Amino acid sequence: MDLHRRPDRGAKVTEAVTPKIHTVELQWKDQGELFAAQSGASGLDYLRGLITGEVVAPPVAQVLGISVTKVDPGAVQFTMPVKNFFTNHLGFLAGGILSTVIDSALGCAILSAIPDDKDIVTLDLSVDFLRPVSEASGLITVDAEVVHLGRSRGLAACRAVDSAGKLCAVGKSSCMVRDKPKAPANGHAPAAGVSR
Repeated sequence: MDLHRRPDRGAKVTEAVTPKIHTVELQWKDQGELFAAQSGASGLDYLRGLITGEVVAPPVAQVLGISVTKVDPGAVQFTMPVKNFFTNHLGFLAGGILSTVIDSALGCAILSAIPDDKDIVTLDLSVDFLRPVSEASGLITVDAEVVHLGRSRGLAACRAVDSAGKLCAVGKSSCMVRDKPKAPANGHAPAAGVSR
């Protein structure tokens, strides 16, 4: 398109709309010692600690507003409010944001069912979006449960509904069940990919 060409006669020229500027300030608490570095802590106790406030949620959960509302061995419920600054050009919640709460719930369903000396790493994630989610959808609730749990792999499935109880998405994920990494003297777990 030639930007210097004059518009055709009769062509409408519209002025650009200046968008309103919004500001979001992000704050989060340091989560302290990482769960993976705590040899005696079970996934179930960790998740229950998130509910009671004894455990500080990871920064991504704090920023997105993800909360653990229920946990039993092999089953969890997570919630997340839809924030308009995570919406796309259509006003819908970006799929990656919805996938984040789904991924978190699926992994934690498996985490809640494994022995204390084990941890998990997500291997895959599949999400089917069934309904657009917008700010009007209110609080998204994700119920996830373990479908299969073996010695080295777990599979979980979930349903995500909006405040009206309408099904928005379904998901499934498999996780590797592995020994917790040995924590170095500083108390932090080694970075992923570092040989032990």
